[in-house]
Amino acid sequence: MQTFTHFMKQILSWIAAVVIAAAICDILCFFFYDPLQDLPRSAGSTTGFLLPESRGVYGLEGYCVAKTDSFGYVNRDLPRADEYYVVAGASHTEGLFIDASERYSDLLNDSLYDDGRLHVINIGKSGNYFSVVLQHLDGILGEFPDAKGIIIETDSLCYDTKALYDSMAQAGYDPEETAASIVSSMSSRQKLTIKLKQSLPLIRLLHKQYFTFLESRQDPSGSDILDPEFWRSEYEGEFETALDDLMKFIRSKTDKQVIILYHPAVRLEENGSMTALTNNAEPYYERVCKNNGIDFIDMTGRFMQAYNEEHIIPYGFMNTTPGDGHINRYAHKMMAEELEKVIR
Repeated sequence: MQTFTHFMKQILSWIAAVVIAAAICDILCFFFYDPLQDLPRSAGSTTGFLLPESRGVYGLEGYCVAKTDSFGYVNRDLPRADEYYVVAGASHTEGLFIDASERYSDLLNDSLYDDGRLHVINIGKSGNYFSVVLQHLDGILGEFPDAKGIIIETDSLCYDTKALYDSMAQAGYDPEETAASIVSSMSSRQKLTIKLKQSLPLIRLLHKQYFTFLESRQDPSGSDILDPEFWRSEYEGEFETALDDLMKFIRSKTDKQVIILYHPAVRLEENGSMTALTNNAEPYYERVCKNNGIDFIDMTGRFMQAYNEEHIIPYGFMNTTPGDGHINRYAHKMMAEELEKVIR
């Protein structure tokens, strides 16, 4: 009996140690990785909102504390101005790993205006890539009818003929579908789920790391989005016609200023140089956008100049691999400067 009692005490002590360790790690996650809560939406300017007036911490790349406004977007707590631009894009625009004061949208806001109001509204949302943003064009125009212009950020031009035509399919716009209405319509179970996610960031971190591990274990698919042979056949086919149809489609929706902000991924070579990763679609976008009255900003030249002259790498942080991941504050600053030139 004494042996059994001793064994049970040992088991309970192990369980207690694991629970205490998990609790400590969970508390530490509030200062390291505590992402904002998603609120999916069916029809609007983005694929979803973020929980309004909440806080998130991102330390996997760089480090930042993100906050959402009352509308469910990652904007500073400033009153919205009557004269404004809308900035749409994915995680680079949302600025998951960089302080709001250093994001290109906020830098642009402060360089264009000094009245303490929000003139550049950031609706960036992870996963809202170029084609996804275009599919929500009706939502952007419906939600922000008085915008002076729309800025669309993208880190890739690898959209083939089919993808360009697919980008015209619209998700629609429901003016009643706001962040506040989604929260108020939630069931008690849904609200409890959000509360649990907010209180257990360790579970979310482990979940993310698990799927990252699974991806690393997968064999290469063999596909290459930069395959020159594939893109040669695209350019010899209907690619430019499809791209022109897409830009005409955008122009049929609005006569506002539209700016496509393109920043290519890069690779650091063994000889110390830096290469911009591209499918060589830039000339097509430059030509077609110009013909349709759309501004196209290509950051390739500016990125290469910064690296060659000042050894500045646009991607990566002190706690990540240089050249990989998300754009850093140097890239945000360069992008804001190029946007300001076009807007002014």
